[in-house]
Amino acid sequence: MKIKLITAVVSLSLSFGASADIRELVPEDVLKQIAEETSGEAAKRNLDTITLQHRMRASSQFDEATQHILSRLEHYGLDEVALLKYPADGKTMFGTQKSRYIWDVRFAELWELKEENGEMIRNRRLGDWDSVPLSLSQDSLSGDVTTTLVDIGAGTSDADYAGKDIKGKLVLTSSQPGSVVEQAVGELGAAGIISYAPNQKSAWWKEDDRLVRWGHLSSFPQTKSFGFVISLGEARKLQQRLANGEEILFHAQVDASHEVGNYGFATAAIKGTDRAGEDIHLTCHLDHPRPGANDNASGCVSILETARTLNALVKNGILPRPSRTIRFLWPAEIEGSIIYLSQHPDASRIKANIHMDMVGGGPITKSIFRISGGPISVPSFISDLGHEIGKFVNEETDGFASGATVDFPLNAPEGGKEPLGALMEGLDMGSDHDVFFEGTWRIPGLYLHDWPDRYIHTNYDLAANIDPTKLKRAAFIGAVSAWYLANMTDDDVPAVLTMLERNALARTSELLERRLQLSATDAAASADVHFNVERRKVHSVEHFATLTEGDHEAAMTFLAELQTLIAAPEVTADAEINETVYERNSEIQGPMGAFGYSYLSDKYGQGKIGDLRLRRYTGAHGNGGQYVYEALNFVDGQRTVSDIRDWLTTELGPVPLEYVEEYLVALESIDVIRKKE
Repeated sequence: MKIKLITAVVSLSLSFGASADIRELVPEDVLKQIAEETSGEAAKRNLDTITLQHRMRASSQFDEATQHILSRLEHYGLDEVALLKYPADGKTMFGTQKSRYIWDVRFAELWELKEENGEMIRNRRLGDWDSVPLSLSQDSLSGDVTTTLVDIGAGTSDADYAGKDIKGKLVLTSSQPGSVVEQAVGELGAAGIISYAPNQKSAWWKEDDRLVRWGHLSSFPQTKSFGFVISLGEARKLQQRLANGEEILFHAQVDASHEVGNYGFATAAIKGTDRAGEDIHLTCHLDHPRPGANDNASGCVSILETARTLNALVKNGILPRPSRTIRFLWPAEIEGSIIYLSQHPDASRIKANIHMDMVGGGPITKSIFRISGGPISVPSFISDLGHEIGKFVNEETDGFASGATVDFPLNAPEGGKEPLGALMEGLDMGSDHDVFFEGTWRIPGLYLHDWPDRYIHTNYDLAANIDPTKLKRAAFIGAVSAWYLANMTDDDVPAVLTMLERNALARTSELLERRLQLSATDAAASADVHFNVERRKVHSVEHFATLTEGDHEAAMTFLAELQTLIAAPEVTADAEINETVYERNSEIQGPMGAFGYSYLSDKYGQGKIGDLRLRRYTGAHGNGGQYVYEALNFVDGQRTVSDIRDWLTTELGPVPLEYVEEYLVALESIDVIRKKE
């Protein structure tokens, strides 16, 4: 019987899906004007400039990149071009983000020395701030030492140091400098660190031994030190020499400090008309090491191109000025968005956020483009809208690549001709969109991004890897999404509800397949959560337009009948129930983990958070980071702890209730949440 139901719902969803076309929502002439105006080459020229800077938060080179953005915005004629300033002083709290100091580097070099005619002379330079700033770990502080090298392997356990004298020596490690500094330098007296930590794991992990990965030390160090970063290939040569009994001598010199200053974030707008007080945001993050082409100069120049495109169409009278204001922001990753939202005079005015982080990777990067609609803690029709636009671009660009004549090839003359091949996703974490979706603000939106990228966070994340065609397509998706949301009216509601109805069928077929793997109790709970989400998607329309009584009744009736069709057999509740209800402390705004600072670690204790089992848990469809993120997001003053467990199970896979209880009790202990009386 279950298989027959799955077949029926899947057949219905496919028949509805076959008629889906974004032109049912956005007039074809509007799509055409946006497509023709958007330039991948213009975006790429801006990227070529930005990637010259080593864009660490609040640094002089970040500021230089920001000035380029501001100059372009002024040249393009955007409204309200401004530089937003916030203190970078190491103490000011912006919600759950502690302001970080400016990291000011004046000089850094690492030289291997050799003896010649009784004197030690410089032989090879392995690190140089001026030419390859990635060779110095972020937040390294001043030091000057001439000493030998000791290999400590991972350097994360006592066994790695057994029988080794590292006092006053440089240590060679496969771990991030921040993972070994307390034991190697703080406890055992090493003089500094040389790391060859690889970048994020993918199928191409460690294949290219030329890569120098972005290294990190703490922005709030208990032990002050420095770390240089070398390639895996260079490290292997050093290890072989050490294994052969050779003594290797280095001179490491760093002149760097933490200073008080200001963050400065570029912003601009296309002012709206009758609903100008409501904002549609487009964001990226401007920081990251040089060259940082895909991560994230690509996102920065794509929203800049979206700004140029829409503003040009408005200024030339081709499109009318939008009803709502379209606003653009270039902050530092995650911390900048927390700062911005926590200081916003009224964040409820932000109706949507379209975030771009890594959107330009060409074939050499092995990137797959993705459009994420966000977590089920913030259900919205906007995720459906983004996916409809993405499917449209997929179909058109696939046809173009296959030799068909299409209306929207979205091809940049200097770029590739491959199909976009975008994947449509729900929750996918790791950038500023996490902040906007977070339970403090619950701002719906889209996250456009590449994953994997074999060169992320390395010296080979080069401008040459970036495809102007992909930049054009990302900017097009952003422009169409923003334009539609900025102009959505009551007249658009029927088409949106039809889209939601069609997609509800597809999502319900997925629910049925997942439900086969669940216990009877979890299957019933997941069905309830699933249709709760679908109903909330319908109601999300009300943030943009009027949902008439007739439209509301029709939508609710459709979902009720669909829920009846696939209803699971009733089960006797034999599972443990926790009816505690928590609510957020409104004075603590933001996620528990930010960038360079963790509120949870600071307030609960770094030594204790490792014991929280939910943080380490991996479910059928999610990891620990996603479970803890959504667990807090589901706290709303209405859901019980057991309800939160059911919502987590529906989205990410079954999870023990005691893991959820334990994590929420930890949050209660630091006053992030409180029991509702």
